[in-house]
Amino acid sequence: MTLQKKYGLAVCAEYSGGHAVLISKLLYLSICAVPTKDIKDLLKRERRLLELLRVDSIHNRKDWFETLCSMKSGPTRLLLSGYDIGYDRADNMLQTGLDFSDRDKELFRDHEMGSDALVGLKLYSRIVDKVCERVKVEVPVMEDALHWCREIGEAECVGA
Repeated sequence: MTLQKKYGLAVCAEYSGGHAVLISKLLYLSICAVPTKDIKDLLKRERRLLELLRVDSIHNRKDWFETLCSMKSGPTRLLLSGYDIGYDRADNMLQTGLDFSDRDKELFRDHEMGSDALVGLKLYSRIVDKVCERVKVEVPVMEDALHWCREIGEAECVGA
């Protein structure tokens, strides 16, 4: 519940498996010393990118983002949700305009209001790159800590 409040995640009567996946990923980023501000920004940008791609219309729920999260990863998948955008994000390409639900018509189109999916992808890519750099710095520290824990564990087991 602490992480749920900290990151503004939806509160539900029943939670999908995607909620547990998202919380795990947020926890892993925290363990890797990624600043809370960066994690919140990543969450906001990824959610907004998926809204621009109209992915939120797939699940007609307030917790659509949390529900769609999976542990899948790869060059075409978003970091937190694991959603496959179909292209490597470094290519700056997207399939836009898909919409699976009825929506009220806006006075202006999204691109006229400055809500462009490619702009969203670029903003998202900036924060992902920043987070990934932080994680890369922390990997050797975590490996050293794990090695030390193994040595201590073996010494304690042998000495007992």
